[in-house]
Amino acid sequence: MTDNTPPKQPQPENVTELKDMKKFERWRKSLQYMTGLGMSDAEQTQFRKDLDKELESYQCRQCENWRDNLMKNSPSVRFMVEQLGKIGREIKRDDFLCAPCDITRSGGFSPEDGILLCQNRMNSKTHQEHTMVHEMVHLYDHQRFKVDWFNLRHHACSEVRAASLSGDCNWSREIQRGFYTFTKQHQACVKRRAVLSVTENPNCKSKEEAERAVASVFDSCFADTRPFDEIY
Repeated sequence: MTDNTPPKQPQPENVTELKDMKKFERWRKSLQYMTGLGMSDAEQTQFRKDLDKELESYQCRQCENWRDNLMKNSPSVRFMVEQLGKIGREIKRDDFLCAPCDITRSGGFSPEDGILLCQNRMNSKTHQEHTMVHEMVHLYDHQRFKVDWFNLRHHACSEVRAASLSGDCNWSREIQRGFYTFTKQHQACVKRRAVLSVTENPNCKSKEEAERAVASVFDSCFADTRPFDEIY
C-alpha cells in the first residue's frame, strides 16, 4: 500500500534558525520585488504595503526612543520641561505624539492636542531635539502669554522665538538646507522660517501678509529669549 502522506517540511531547530529562515524569505521576496520575477501584480502591491507598514512602525519606535532619551539626557529639552513645570504646565512623554506627517513639517503644536513629532521627517536625533524644543517654546508661550494663534502678530512672535531659541537655525542646519550666508545668518533663518510658518495660518491670505506680520514683531520677539538667558 502506497503512503500518500506528504513529506514533512523540515522545522527549524532553534530560534536562531527560525530568524535566519525569515531573513532568507524576506530577502527572496525583496529580490522578486526588485526584479519583477516570480511575483504577481497583486503580490507586488501587497509587498509594498507591508514594507510601508514596517517602515512606519520602525519610524514610530525610533521617534519614541529618541523622545524618551532626549527627555532624560538633552540639556535643552530637560531645561524646557523644567521651565514649563515652573509656570504650571507639567509635561510628560505622552505629551509628545509621534506620527507620520506630510513633507511640509517636522513637528507641530496644538493647544488642544499637544506636541506632534513627525516620525517620518526626523533626519537625526539632533533634528528631533531641535523640534522638541521648538514646539515646547510654543507651549511655553501659550501657557505664559495666552497667545491667540489666529492673530498673525501673536503667531509670528512665537515663531520667531521658537526658531531662534530651539537650535533650528544653527549653522550646520542651515548648511544642510543649502543656505550659506556669513552675515546675520541666524536672523535671516529665523525670519525665513517664521514667515513659512505664519503663511500656514488659516487667517493669513498671502506670503506678503506673513512677511509684514513677522517684520512688525521681529525686533522685540527676537530679543525676548525667555525662558533661556540667551540664544544657545
